Amino acid sequence: MSRPRYADRGSQPAQPYPYQVPGGVTRVPDSGIKGRHPGVGRLVAGAGLCALVLLLGELAKAGPVARLDLRADERIAQHRTGPVTALAKLATSIATPETVGLGLMIVVPVVLVLMRRRVDAAKVLCMFAGAFTLAEFGKKLIGEHRPPASLQLVAADSGASFPSGHATAAAVLAVALVVIAATLAGRAAALVLGGLYAVAVAASRVYLGDHYPLDVLGGMLCALAAAFVVAGLAALPALQPWLRRLEPPAGRRHGPRSRA
Repeated sequence: MSRPRYADRGSQPAQPYPYQVPGGVTRVPDSGIKGRHPGVGRLVAGAGLCALVLLLGELAKAGPVARLDLRADERIAQHRTGPVTALAKLATSIATPETVGLGLMIVVPVVLVLMRRRVDAAKVLCMFAGAFTLAEFGKKLIGEHRPPASLQLVAADSGASFPSGHATAAAVLAVALVVIAATLAGRAAALVLGGLYAVAVAASRVYLGDHYPLDVLGGMLCALAAAFVVAGLAALPALQPWLRRLEPPAGRRHGPRSRA
């Protein structure tokens, strides 16, 4: 009797992830580090960034730091010009969290669903929701006052100053585009264009006197924190079966298979 084709260890076919062993037990391949699963590092980084946002907010209210923030806004106000002011107002208008931010939170996932990228759609939706939730929690908890009205070129939004909702909306879009880009070139383009968009919006909020520099930095950190948490959760082995259910059936995605 001939030996099985894959009798040698080195010629065994690759096992799917996760795979089953005799006895009906499902095993997950070792990640290379005993006791550590994929995604744990990202979750830890995300939790650290969440803590950093709140720590930065408390620091922003401290006397010396608050004076430096105010001095930066005053210096910028002394060098305003008409053309730059017009550009700043345009930049701030295309990242309003109550309209543009919530609109992108709906439109981008819908587009991804139509492209049959349901897992990416779920990730983007959770990133937006997580970033906005963290920003709103920071506003309620920190309760930082807005810059003086004498420095504001446009009426400031209601609510606390830290973190900036505009900066959060712009940054979470930039991060989401980088995460869902399908190619290396796409990620590079998303990083450059999304980064420029996020920086322009953040700078406009400080330039117009609606926020302090630490406010916009806090908004950007909210987006990064949400991205790390969502990416970490999506990489956990326990969630893989749920994520696979979101994907369209193979027949729909690739079309009917031809019969031999």
